[in-house]
Amino acid sequence: MVKANDPQTDEILTGLFDVLRAMKRTLAGDPAERSLTIVLHQLKEHGGMRLSDLATILCLDVSTTSRHVRALEDRGYIERTGDPADGRAVRLALAPAGDEVLAKAWADRRVWMQEALAGWSSDQRRDLAAALRHLADSLPTEPNNRTVRQETSA
Repeated sequence: MVKANDPQTDEILTGLFDVLRAMKRTLAGDPAERSLTIVLHQLKEHGGMRLSDLATILCLDVSTTSRHVRALEDRGYIERTGDPADGRAVRLALAPAGDEVLAKAWADRRVWMQEALAGWSSDQRRDLAAALRHLADSLPTEPNNRTVRQETSA
């Protein structure tokens, strides 16, 4: 059962929001907008896929994902290929130019993070990486439509 107003959970959520806000602020000079970089990263990580599968991974509707894909295609960062399993379907894949842009965006993030963690010990960095991986692995991978019951004091 989840306790209502758990202060540790609130601290974690606040910390995550602060990190995300700092990333948005600091990485404003990306070669592609942040939302487009996320699309490129997913194609790099998962390989070629259909638009509907990409939308599912991104937790976006197909029309929004289609707009992102179109913007990336116009820049030459994504290419369309035939789907070997279904000749009528199209698969999206990372184009060489998209791979280059993604590599630059990732390198910029790496430098940003290394600078932020410069005063951290190797053990602290390892512990943070393990905790973040554990958190990511603990989060649901599918949309959660159930109501969370909260503990109340009676």
